[in-house]
Amino acid sequence: MTLGEVGLPGRIRKAGGSSLKAAGEFFGWKARSVTKTADDFTKSQLLESGWTKERLLDVAEGYELVAAITPNNPSAAGRAEQLRDLAALFE
Repeated sequence: MTLGEVGLPGRIRKAGGSSLKAAGEFFGWKARSVTKTADDFTKSQLLESGWTKERLLDVAEGYELVAAITPNNPSAAGRAEQLRDLAALFE
């Protein structure tokens, strides 16, 4: 699988109706770290921004694929973990 086939930008647009940049600002994504945790969000806040459990998990899967394809990527695994933690807010 290639990065293009993962389609991460499309997954993000589909999930929150936003760009990678807007999603990054919302979730606190930096080049090498994630500055926000699940404690910084509520389920209603996520829903208001268009992020359902399914959409969070879809983008998390995308970041996991990116991490597998590019193991030296400094941010993909952390973003995937954060999104999975946020999906747990829906349980």
